[in-house]
Amino acid sequence: MLEARWLRSGRIAVLVVFALSAGGTARAQNRDVAFDAVVSQPRGLPDLPPNGAWGEVINATSRWIVIQNHAGQQFPIAIEDITEFLIRWPSSLDALGPGSLVEAIGPNVGSNTIRTDHVDVFEGTDRTLVSPTYNDRLPNNMVVTTLDPGFNRFMNAFDVSGQNLLYGWAYPVAPGLTGIPSRLHVVGNPVDTSPLRLSVPGNNLATVIPDNTGRITVSQVTRGQPTSARKGDYAFLLPLQTTQRGLAVSQLVLYKQVPFGQFNPNNK
Repeated sequence: MLEARWLRSGRIAVLVVFALSAGGTARAQNRDVAFDAVVSQPRGLPDLPPNGAWGEVINATSRWIVIQNHAGQQFPIAIEDITEFLIRWPSSLDALGPGSLVEAIGPNVGSNTIRTDHVDVFEGTDRTLVSPTYNDRLPNNMVVTTLDPGFNRFMNAFDVSGQNLLYGWAYPVAPGLTGIPSRLHVVGNPVDTSPLRLSVPGNNLATVIPDNTGRITVSQVTRGQPTSARKGDYAFLLPLQTTQRGLAVSQLVLYKQVPFGQFNPNNK
């Protein structure tokens, strides 16, 4: 799930470190990596960020969206060059209804209880973006495989070294992440909001409670429409390729400042 809390007010944050371009030229010490990878590239075209980047919408029409990055460079994106176009709108738990689909992922603290600081909600036809789900997840968000590590730990409680090695072989995880997987990914209809309880597959209930932040933020996720883009919207994008025409992206997500129900598409 993408999260609006990564934004910083008044600035455009880039969540990835661009790779340095290859070459034998001498470089000044302590130069910003992003400067070399973006500003000093031939023709001013940046290296494609492997995990996406942030930008700001500076212009939008029915056919084009123009994004400005952290270096002040501007890149047009044709609507037909966007594989997946989504919009995230601020919402709240009070806005949830019995027909809403809510997605949450976070540490499982037992008894089907998840701790998280954010959930996504899908309404109407946008509910087809997700489906009812109840999955255990590894620390790197991979689905737990057939071999159950919880059962193995129960049967071999004193085999600490063996259990630690298991996570580098049967369960590949990102560096620095160890221990038995304890994350849950659920999607379901809300049956209560205080605390948030979701009806999930298997005739079960999953309870979602705040993490150490003490609060849960909510975003409504909808399919994007060109008429919904406005100057000043923050954008997260996953570029596929850079051409003289502009960017082709696999995903573009716009972040809105007003709830979906308060947006007026006729107000430019």
